Amino acid sequence: MSIMLKLSSSKLIIFLLATLSTSCTIRKHPFNFNKDIDKVFLQNVISGSKSKLATEKNATSARVYKAGFLQGWMEQNHFVDWAVLSKQRENEFTSYDPGGKSEYDVYLILFDAKSENKNNFLFFTVQRPWLDTDTATGFSPFYYGILDRPASGSYLLADETFRITANRTTYTPTKRKNNKLYFLLDKQYGSNFNSDSLRIEKVVLTQDNQLSGNKALAISVDDVLGDKVSLIMRYEDTIILKP
Repeated sequence: MSIMLKLSSSKLIIFLLATLSTSCTIRKHPFNFNKDIDKVFLQNVISGSKSKLATEKNATSARVYKAGFLQGWMEQNHFVDWAVLSKQRENEFTSYDPGGKSEYDVYLILFDAKSENKNNFLFFTVQRPWLDTDTATGFSPFYYGILDRPASGSYLLADETFRITANRTTYTPTKRKNNKLYFLLDKQYGSNFNSDSLRIEKVVLTQDNQLSGNKALAISVDDVLGDKVSLIMRYEDTIILKP
């Protein structure tokens, strides 16, 4: 049994992003996706995984998909407050700038699969200052699992989460835990390794959580963010893992 909650966009971001900073002081971390999420990092993800679902260990390439959100000031009903919107809605923010804006880069990485194995995936979010691609102010948990495509509808099923730690200039996975989270895919978009885009339309957490207790929690992205262009993961690049 699941319950449907309509949450504010900020609560959805909080749900997907448990950032590294637990105090009111924002910690900045040197981070650049192209430099830090490289083949060595992804190979470490695969080789050290405790996932019971993501059994493919011989992936030779990984396709990178990305969606983006902006956090800024928005005027509505005579009040000005923080809002988190997809980048396509940037013009809805106020023209004046009180500062403190953030970007959220949402990444989906799909690994190729051999034989009859299912594709592994890695899903995570990076928070950073606006227009600063070399700094991170927070990371979500990293969700690792498989892409499944039953007749009833495709989804990403993560059964492992982990954090990352920095050793000088290198990031490595750490604190791996078992967890179960579904990302349901929109049937109108792609649902396989070679798709140009995939869209997450619902997030389902089946384990006990702080938002719904011991009941499964289903979050509709459309209801929360109010548009159908959010969480469209568009193909950006391919990372070669093995020659």
